[in-house]
This record gives sequence, structure tokens and C-alpha cells, in this order.
Amino acid sequence: MTGILIAFVIVLLLPLFVGTWRTSLVSLSLQGFLMGCIAWHHGLTSSPDALVEIVDLVVLRGVAGPALLYAVLLRQNAPARNDVIAPNLFSWVVAFALVLMAFRVADVLIPSEGDAQTLVGVSGSALLLGLLVLSTRTGVLSQMVGALRIENAIALFELGDKHHSSVGVRVAQSLLLLCSLVFFRWYLVRLTAETDLPAAPDTPTL
Repeated sequence: MTGILIAFVIVLLLPLFVGTWRTSLVSLSLQGFLMGCIAWHHGLTSSPDALVEIVDLVVLRGVAGPALLYAVLLRQNAPARNDVIAPNLFSWVVAFALVLMAFRVADVLIPSEGDAQTLVGVSGSALLLGLLVLSTRTGVLSQMVGALRIENAIALFELGDKHHSSVGVRVAQSLLLLCSLVFFRWYLVRLTAETDLPAAPDTPTL
């Protein structure tokens, strides 16, 4: 599983250096599929709980979420450039420092080396990088990407929990994520519609 987690870190960092909205959405999609692989590695079965987990990780996070945003941005003919952090050396150094800090905290929390320690380090990195995106960029899409990064960080951390939540709780979490994705899509469409409205004519003053 260590190889999957290393790939997850690479997927997290790639959009910070390749500043396009397509890269950000592909990164979110790959995060969902990699989390699905981790769930499978943990011995996913055909139980209802496993089915909900697959729907949440692969279908919603890996396919539906990025696809909903991609369709809107493609129809809007959005500019390709969309930096999730400032494209300069200082921001990149901060990003790497956050990753190193997350793994250092994981070493303290889980002294024994292994998959559990690596998973905590990777999920901590995902959380801190998501917060970095939210705190440094004000663009609508960047804020959405940052929020979804944090959602994925929480989902990844939960994969390491041996005490799984009940099916009802998982269904509620998946429905909440679906509502968030639908709201993000609606807001992107509405924002574009308002931007494209013709300017109101000047009213004569007496």
C-alpha cells in the first residue's frame, strides 16, 4: 500500500506546479481512484458498507465530482490557467514544508513505521495543502478545489480507522458530498450567467 500512498502524494503536489484547472480536476479524480485502491487493499468485501464506500470514493470523488465541474468549465470555455497556489518559489517551498511537517507529526503520533504511519502522514499532507489552497487563493474554482481536497483528506484518514462507521452514517456522508458537488456546479453556472448579463442602461438624472 505504500506505493499507492506515494502516488497519492505526487497527485497532491502536481497541480501546485502545473497550474491549470484540468490538472486540478484530474488530480481530484485520481485521488478518488487511489482511495478506492486503498479500500480494496484493506479487504473490501461485497457488504452494503463496502458498496457505499466504493460509490463514495470512486463514483462520487473519482468520476462524478470532477466530471460535473469539468462539463461546466468546458462549456464556459474557461481559460486554461488556474493556479491553486501562487506560482512562485516561496509558495512551493511552503507546500513542501507542510508535507514534511505532516509526516513529522505522523512519526510522533504513530512511532512504529508502517502503512498506518504513512497513511496519517499522507492524509495530513492532503489536509494542510487543502488549507493552503483555501487560504492563499480567492478564485471560485480554487476555493472549490481546496474544499474538495480537504474532503478527500478526511476520507483518506477514515480509511485507516479500524472501527468503520455504520452504513447509515456513510450514506449520510455520501449524500452530503453529493449535495456539495451539485451546489458547486450550480454556483459555477449561476456565476457565469450573472457575469454574462448585459450591463443595465444608465438612468438619466434630473
